[in-house]
Amino acid sequence: MRYKLLAVDMDGTLLNDASIVTQRTREAVLAAMEKGVLFVPSTGRPMYGMDSVHAMFPGDFPYILFNGALAVTGETRQVLFSRGLGYGCAKEIYELGMARDIPVVLWADNRLYVSRDCVATREYQDITKAEMRMIDDFHDVTKMLWLASPAQALRWQEEMIAHFSGRVNCHTSRPELLEFVDAGASKGLALAEVGKAYGIAREEMIAVGDGWNDVSMLEYAGLGVAMGNAPEDIKRTCQEVTLGNNEDGVARVIEKYILEG
Repeated sequence: MRYKLLAVDMDGTLLNDASIVTQRTREAVLAAMEKGVLFVPSTGRPMYGMDSVHAMFPGDFPYILFNGALAVTGETRQVLFSRGLGYGCAKEIYELGMARDIPVVLWADNRLYVSRDCVATREYQDITKAEMRMIDDFHDVTKMLWLASPAQALRWQEEMIAHFSGRVNCHTSRPELLEFVDAGASKGLALAEVGKAYGIAREEMIAVGDGWNDVSMLEYAGLGVAMGNAPEDIKRTCQEVTLGNNEDGVARVIEKYILEG
């Protein structure tokens, strides 16, 4: 099989634990792009948080952002897919978070809004590189997050999946981030739309990831590859497991299936 598209999660996948793209991984991605493979970074981040990565790789390739709520080209900003949260669901997510006395974050019109100014929201602001505003409305929301402990996030993930069944997709991205997007938005759905835009069939796609927010694209792509650092349940959804993110696992996938293939 000649693969034409490589969709790669960011944190815990393309980036190592120091949030760095290593030289080996960067060179492997560039070599794949030179062979004509479409590189598709896929992340929970907004475009704000992708500027340093985008500077490493040339071209106007697509990004899957906000865990699949938006797909847009990196330079021309052509929107390939967009699906936001409805007002009612957004307000309900906020109220449920307030009842648990945890910080709530939302993105609307590519802007960051928070329920409170605290250590957790400032740390999240540092990750995204966006200006922080206080929440005052629930219209045009792209995605929302609860900032919680890893144990809370896992427990509430199961609770919220059941609560919002058929209305909202809920999953952790980082262990402390519980994210909410519309039921019609996921990395897998966004990847399907990217494939349509570029004329690439799912059988011609490789997807690589390590988290619950990656499962939809890992299952959609012709070849789904879990990182060595992924939880065992996620590894079981994939055809293959590569090395960990601190061992250039993405580079190994590229070398094996694109450069050596």
